[in-house]
Amino acid sequence: MNDPVQVQVDRSHGLMALLAKGLVESSAQRTASSLGDRSKYIGMSDIGRALECPRAAVGRKLFGNGDDLAHQHDLPSLLARQLRLQRGHWFEAGIAHVFRQQRMPVIEQLEIVTSHHGVPIRAHLDFVFASTVGQPTVRVLELKSCENIPSTLYSSYETQVYGQVGLLHALWDQPAFGVHGEADRQGGSGLTFPQICREKFGVEMPVNPSEVDIEAWVLCLSMSNARAFGPYLPDDTMLSLCLNKAKELWLKFDASKVSGAGLDGVATANGFHPLCSWCEFNADCPKFDGIDQPQWSDTLARLKDLKARQDELEVEISEIEEGLRTAYALSDVSGSWINAGNHRFRVSAQNGRRTLNKEQLRLELSAALGEEEANALIARCESEGKPFDRLTVSRINKRS
Repeated sequence: MNDPVQVQVDRSHGLMALLAKGLVESSAQRTASSLGDRSKYIGMSDIGRALECPRAAVGRKLFGNGDDLAHQHDLPSLLARQLRLQRGHWFEAGIAHVFRQQRMPVIEQLEIVTSHHGVPIRAHLDFVFASTVGQPTVRVLELKSCENIPSTLYSSYETQVYGQVGLLHALWDQPAFGVHGEADRQGGSGLTFPQICREKFGVEMPVNPSEVDIEAWVLCLSMSNARAFGPYLPDDTMLSLCLNKAKELWLKFDASKVSGAGLDGVATANGFHPLCSWCEFNADCPKFDGIDQPQWSDTLARLKDLKARQDELEVEISEIEEGLRTAYALSDVSGSWINAGNHRFRVSAQNGRRTLNKEQLRLELSAALGEEEANALIARCESEGKPFDRLTVSRINKRS
C-alpha cells in the first residue's frame, strides 16, 4: 500500500518540477523574442557584467544563463534562481501596464544596433519617453529588480545606462533604431531616432540631439520598495569606456570560443562580490580554489536549512508581535497587563535608542577647533574591536 505521506511528497515535487520547467522555457522564449541571440552581439548589460567579473560575462556568452531542465535534480536551487531572475521581467510588464494606463508616450524595448571596430553591439532600452511640449525632451528609464534597494547604484548598472543614453545621443540621426521583432527595423534598415518618434508618437524631434533635453534614470524595485537613481546624461568619456569594454569582451569571448579553452585564463571579480554565490559559473572558478572534504557536505546543507528556517521564524515572530501590539492598543487597558493562561503581556512606551552622529560631531568640532584638530581628536577617541573569525558559506553551482 502506498505511503500517503510519500505520495504527497511526490506530488509536491511534481508540481515544483512543472513550475521549474515552465519558468526555464518561458525565460528562454522571452529572451529570444525580446533580445534575440545574445551570443551574436555585446549588450549593455554584458558590459556592466564584464566590469564586475570578466569570467562571468564571457561564460554567459559561451554557455547562456546556465539553467536548463537537466538541473531538476536540485529543484529548490533552480526555482530560487529562476524566480530571482524572472522577477525583473514581471516588474517590467507591470510597470509597462502602468505607463499604458496613463497613456504616456513610451517606446518599450527600443533597440539600438551598431558596431565598434567590427564588434556587433546592441542596446535594449526598457522604456523611452519623448515629448515636444515646451523643450524637446527624451527620458530613458532602465528597470532593475533588487532583493534590497541599494543606497548607491551599482557601477554595473550605471555603466549600462551610460552606454544606453550615450548611444542614443551619438546615433541620433543614424538608421540604428527599432524595436526587436518588428520587420525592417534592425541594423542598416532601421530608423533614425527622430523618424521613430514620428512613427510611434507623431511628434517631430530636432535633427540635432544638442537641441534636446536627454536624461536617463534607473528605477530599482524590490517587493516592498522603490528608488530612482539619476539623472545620467550623455557623456563621451563614459560611452568610449563602454565601447572599449565591449571590444575587450568580444575578443575574449571569440578567443575562448575558437580555442575551446572555455573560461580558462579569463580574469575573475576582484575581492568579495555579493553575486558570486548566485553565479552560474562558480563551480570551477579559480577565485574559489580549495581542497575537497566532502564529509562536510551534510553539515553545510543542514546549516543552510537552519538559516532558512531562522529567517522564516523571524518573520513569523515579527508578525505575531505586531498582532499582539495591535490587540493591546484595541483593548484600551491603560497600561495594565493582559493575562492569558500561563502568560501575560502588555505594551509600554520606551525611549528611543541614543546614537552618536559621527559626521555631525566632526562638523561641529571642525567649526570650533579646525578640521585638522577635529580629525585628530576623533582619531584619538576611536578604538578598534578585537579580530574575529568569519564563517563564509557559498553555494557551488554545478553545471551539467
